Amino acid sequence: MKTARIGAMVLAAALPGSASFAADAPLPWAKPLAGAWTLSGVTDGAPFCRLDLGTQGAIGGASIDISATCRRNFPLEEVAAWTLRADAIALIDPLRKTVLSFRRLPDGAYSATLPDGEQVALDKGAPQKPKSRQALLDGTFSLSGPDNRDACGFVVSARSAAAGRLEQAGACPARWKAKGWAAWRFDSGRLNLLAANGATILSLTPADDFTFVVEQPEGPLFFGPGVVVGH
Repeated sequence: MKTARIGAMVLAAALPGSASFAADAPLPWAKPLAGAWTLSGVTDGAPFCRLDLGTQGAIGGASIDISATCRRNFPLEEVAAWTLRADAIALIDPLRKTVLSFRRLPDGAYSATLPDGEQVALDKGAPQKPKSRQALLDGTFSLSGPDNRDACGFVVSARSAAAGRLEQAGACPARWKAKGWAAWRFDSGRLNLLAANGATILSLTPADDFTFVVEQPEGPLFFGPGVVVGH
């Protein structure tokens, strides 16, 4: 998972006399909001994921753990920490610039607007986990970079917790579309996406409860539940 530890290390390099304390001592203002939260869209079928707000010092705020599912579905790659600004929860980059600001609603939840105008909500508590790997790997999936970049759609079905079918569907970049996707197999802690001849096209590792990941030269590639977009 991407965390704000990078930001904390940058701060340590810049302020060697005080950064160790800042990185280790819990921040009193962060404690009431610390813990697991669910970030989600507000429309039917919108993605959801887990964020963990921490209490240790980071650049301009406190530490944050961003799940792979959050990275896959939302524009959070620049987030290094979180803080409070005018009674809002602000996710900030290493230069302390606000990436996303959640305003508090009367019911205690928080709301923000993404750069594309989509509304998202932030609610205290972790999202419900899948019942099983077999249940997870039975539905529509998306293969993409962060923030659903260059998404390729799939229909996935599970014969068991260890194997099932895989069919490319809907929009897909040319580099992935003609790979001959046919099946998946979970073996030795890895999810292998296979061609019809049994060859492994991609081999990914579980990154959180919903998303699998593999590092590519151009960055991480995620595979998890998602909407199949038409051509």
